[in-house]
Amino acid sequence: MGLFSLLKRSKVVFILLVFTFIVSGLIVNCLQLLTVPLYFANKRLFRIVNTKLVYLHWCILPWSLQSWANYDIRVFGSQEDIDRYANKEHALCLLNHHCDLDWMIGWCLVERLGMLGGVKAIMKDIAKFLPGIGWTFVFMEYPFLTRRWENDEKKLEAACKNLLDYPVNMPLCLFAEGTRFTQEKYLKSVEFSKSRGLPVLKHHLFPRTKGFCLLMKFMRGSIPAIYDITILCPNVSEQPTLMDVVNAKPCQADIYFRRLSLSDLPESDEALTKWLIELYQNKDDVIEYHIKNGKFPGDKIKLSKKPWMDVVVFIWVLLLVIPVCFAMVYLAYTGAWLTLGLIVLVLFVTDQLFMCLARETESKLGSTHGLEPITVKEKKTN
Repeated sequence: MGLFSLLKRSKVVFILLVFTFIVSGLIVNCLQLLTVPLYFANKRLFRIVNTKLVYLHWCILPWSLQSWANYDIRVFGSQEDIDRYANKEHALCLLNHHCDLDWMIGWCLVERLGMLGGVKAIMKDIAKFLPGIGWTFVFMEYPFLTRRWENDEKKLEAACKNLLDYPVNMPLCLFAEGTRFTQEKYLKSVEFSKSRGLPVLKHHLFPRTKGFCLLMKFMRGSIPAIYDITILCPNVSEQPTLMDVVNAKPCQADIYFRRLSLSDLPESDEALTKWLIELYQNKDDVIEYHIKNGKFPGDKIKLSKKPWMDVVVFIWVLLLVIPVCFAMVYLAYTGAWLTLGLIVLVLFVTDQLFMCLARETESKLGSTHGLEPITVKEKKTN
């Protein structure tokens, strides 16, 4: 067993890494705050600078999956599409929502595509209140929704208009199912589909189409592509959680990537609704293919993780972890027990807050969104 494997078993090392993640986020927030005048003087430059700043914080998350928890991430699809289009265009990314870590696995993909700094996602409103990472979302102009359509429609429309001239290649991520997959929500989804004469999906919740149709209304002509991304963690008895990452539990995560030209999509809301339902039927098919063949269809794409993640994490450790360790040793040596106790208390509270957050992200403790009735733009799709 190597030294790094032994370190991962240490609770002290984990607490120091949690401290690094939270404090690095707050440092990045402070640097972002200094860029606010740029927003009014030169919005384009403000956005470019902030994509560089957030990478310094966000890359810790894909690093934690791939280097800390040793996730084996395989990407399948068209190597030609990756070589031709990766980090060369805006795209709407349509992801399935199978587990708590879909978004982090998706971030591993966009980091390998070289697009992590520009990534956007349609988020729950409460996310913007999270210290560190949530505040980076605000500076990066994420669309925040309350899950009440009468309020969210105008917010989504304003966000679309605001982001269309973004100067950095932007993958905008949408989980069209609206919530994470659970058995209870799936049964509700099946009940809805049967009651409306709609297709019954086997591996996904029935997609919510209103937001997608609105996005298409404003993106057509400005965003050239849709990235159809299907994620599956095979060979697991239970879907992985953030707590599994915390405990450095390795996992295999397979990603199916397909590029679709947005110009090929129909224009009417009714036709778009039918198109999105068919897309999720296709997602069902590729998961069935994986179950039978142990992989997704297409090429195994050569797409390695970027070395910059390791460099950035190493620099954060040098700036934050080593000084804290030296300070604790010095305080113990000089007998400054009160100050030492305060540092230990801060580290302990940081650890406990992170653990609470990690547990709250689990699907079984998630929201009831997906248990209420679903609406679609059209009554029936044959």
